[in-house]
This record gives sequence, structure tokens and C-alpha cells, in this order.
Amino acid sequence: MATPKSQPADPFAALRAEIDTVDAELVRLLAHRFNVVKTIGAEKAKRGMPVRVPERIQAVHDRIHKLAVEAGLPPEIAGRLWHAIIEEACALEEGNLKA
Repeated sequence: MATPKSQPADPFAALRAEIDTVDAELVRLLAHRFNVVKTIGAEKAKRGMPVRVPERIQAVHDRIHKLAVEAGLPPEIAGRLWHAIIEEACALEEGNLKA
């Protein structure tokens, strides 16, 4: 009668732990970014400035594209991620302007 084989350890455990560490750092960095966005939003509100500044948004996209290429990240992925980040930042600033 054959004895059941024990399950091997998760071959991805170390890599998944590394991803978890990177995810935690990304969340910390995004929290920091959005805290800065809140400060910018408050300053814009005081000065009666618009939330969306197309030239600045384009400059951010251009810079992120360059950084992605340099880092070996497909710029299309970085572009989609930063589009979402910028949209959320603008929504947060718009909330500050309504307060």
C-alpha cells in the first residue's frame, strides 16, 4: 500500500513574502503622496486655484514614462497606474475645495 506523499512547501512563499513587503511599501508611499496632495489641495483652495492643471498632469505623465523606461517597467503599465493615481488625487483635492 502506497503511503501518501507530504505536500512540498509552497515554492512561491518567499516570493510572495517579497511581494507583500513591496505592497506594504507602496501603500506607505501612496499614503505619503496623498498627504502631500491634501496639503496642495488646501493651498489651492486658499488661492482660488483650479484642481486640475493640464500642464502639470502632462508633466507628471511624461516624467513617469521616463522613469518607467529607466526602471524596466513597461511605460503603458506605469501610465495606467498613474492615470488612476492622478484621478484619485484630483478627486481628493476637489473634496478639499468643497469643504
